[in-house]
Amino acid sequence: MFENSFEVGGLMISPVHMRVERLPEVIAAHRHSNISYELHYTHSGMGSAEVGDTTIPLAQGSVYITGPNVVHAQYSDRAQPILEYCLYLNAQAAKPAPELEAFLRTAFWCGRDDGALLTLLEALLQECRTRRMGWRENCRALLTQIVVRLTRLYGGAAGERTERPVELQPFSMMPALEDAFFYHYRELTIGALADMLHLSVRQTQRVIMDRFGKTFSQKRTEARMSAAQQLLRGTRYSVTEIGERVGYSSLEQFTAAFHKWAGTTPGAYRRESGAKNVETEKKRAKKREDA
Repeated sequence: MFENSFEVGGLMISPVHMRVERLPEVIAAHRHSNISYELHYTHSGMGSAEVGDTTIPLAQGSVYITGPNVVHAQYSDRAQPILEYCLYLNAQAAKPAPELEAFLRTAFWCGRDDGALLTLLEALLQECRTRRMGWRENCRALLTQIVVRLTRLYGGAAGERTERPVELQPFSMMPALEDAFFYHYRELTIGALADMLHLSVRQTQRVIMDRFGKTFSQKRTEARMSAAQQLLRGTRYSVTEIGERVGYSSLEQFTAAFHKWAGTTPGAYRRESGAKNVETEKKRAKKREDA
C-alpha cells in the first residue's frame, strides 16, 4: 500500500501497511521487530487484547499501541466481532526531536479516541484506495498527523503507557511472514508459506530460522499452542473443539501436543487458568473497594 519512507521531527517513518478487517475470534500472541509500531483502533464490535500481563477490554473507540517486541494477542467477541483499523509502521532515528521522543520510546499505550484519530485513519484509507493525484503527499501528511496525535495522547493524563529503552538496530521486516503464522496457523504448510513469500521452500526455511530462531514446524506449533491457550482461558469451547480450531485432527493429537508444549493437559490448564482469573478478580475488587 505504502511506497516511501519519510522524515518527521527527526524520526524516519517507514509505513508498512494499513488494513481494515473484521477480526477472527482469536489472533494468536505475536510480536514484531525492534523498530515496529502497530496501532489498533476498534471501529465497532467488542473483545479484548492481552498485552504482556495486561488485559484490555475493547469496544468502539478503543485504541491501543504496541511498540517493538511487545507480545500481544487479541480476542473478538463471537456475537459482536471487532472491525479494526490497523496501522503498522517502522520508526527509527538517531536524534529525534525532544517532543517526539515519547513516540519512539512508547512500548505500549491504551486509551480512547476523541474522534481525531478515526478521522485521520479514514482519510488515510481513502487516499490509499483511490490513489488520486497527490495521494502520496496526502498520505505522508496524514501519517505525520497520526504520529503527532499519538505523541500528544502519550503526554496526556488519560490512558496507560509504558516506556522502553530506545534500540536503534536495523531489522529486515517481513509482515507477510508474521501474518501467515498468526492468521493461518491452523492450515499453514511450508509450501503454502513459500508461495506467499515468493521464495523456494529452502529459502523460506532459512528466513524463518533467521527471523525467529525456530524451524517452520516449531514456529507453527508455537502459534497453534498460543491460540489454544487463549481459547482455553477465554472461551467455553470444548477441548475437542479447540483442538480442531487450532489445526489438530483428533483430541489425542491435540492433547499430546499441548502436554508437550505446556507440561500439562488442556483440561488442567483451563482449570488452573480459571482459578487464577478468580483470584485476580478478587484482588481487583478489593483494590476498587480500598480506593
